[in-house]
Amino acid sequence: MKRLAGLWTALAGLAGASLAAWLLARAGVGPVAGLLWRAAPGLAVIVALHGVQLVLTALAWRAVMRAPSRPGAAALTLLRAVREGINTLLPLAQLGGVAVAVRLLCRRGVAPSDAVAATVVDMSIEMATQVAFTLAGLLALVALLGRVAVAWPLLAAFLVLLAMAGALLAAQRLGLARVAERLAARFGFGAAVAGLHGAILASHARRAELARGAAWHLLAWALGAVEVWLALRFLGHPVGWGAALAIESLGQMVKAASFAVPASLGVLEGGYVVLGGLFGVPPDVALAMALMKRLRELALGAPSLVLWLRAERQARVAAPG
Repeated sequence: MKRLAGLWTALAGLAGASLAAWLLARAGVGPVAGLLWRAAPGLAVIVALHGVQLVLTALAWRAVMRAPSRPGAAALTLLRAVREGINTLLPLAQLGGVAVAVRLLCRRGVAPSDAVAATVVDMSIEMATQVAFTLAGLLALVALLGRVAVAWPLLAAFLVLLAMAGALLAAQRLGLARVAERLAARFGFGAAVAGLHGAILASHARRAELARGAAWHLLAWALGAVEVWLALRFLGHPVGWGAALAIESLGQMVKAASFAVPASLGVLEGGYVVLGGLFGVPPDVALAMALMKRLRELALGAPSLVLWLRAERQARVAAPG
């Protein structure tokens, strides 16, 4: 099974890379490179803005943790950066970064059941707020373009996202964590996740903390639309706030739907090209915008990966022989 999953990841990554290369060749390497060169001064702004998004998502994660053991906001921001760096820069599916973040959280003294519960609940809130963000983008698309026919395929994808969010929440309420506890006990490491189901239900009962986490995530999603608005201005093709909202929210929906493709390579670029085209953004500009997002992922993700590898090395050295 592990070998099959690895083969699928490799094939999906290869297909995504091929699609990205085709899009770049079609738009023209020269024009895209020229756009990126002229927009280079704005890249620092884009990186800084995404840094703020990382802080907001870390605050949302912290909001659903049990107070006695939760790390500070700075530490969680670093863990969030590591999680995102692994997901976007390494040939792994999207859950790879989550697993590493949970492990690093446990090393900071958080009980495994609390670490997993907080992460699962936070992911649920993030997905639920993305549903709201995507719905806002769909409404903006219809309001600005009046092209309901275009919105139908996007609405179908939105319903898939909604079903995924609902299934994740239902699995938590119906006791999937309890099944995980039993399986872990059968394979001899039940102590590592003992109490997971109770920890998840306890998180669900803290309504004020859930609302605060949702508010932080919604603000982070909204900053993504600001990022698109700024990037297109730096690239010399400004759009309105409604168009930026539609492009970013629906682009992120495409990214969520392509979770099996490492870093959504190629799929995300293609999505931005198609969505940008609906609002008159030329393919080379849309592709340059997508590459600006990739560059800021590299700018923030590479240092976080270095810190993660250093932490892993120190943990191996400190472990008893």
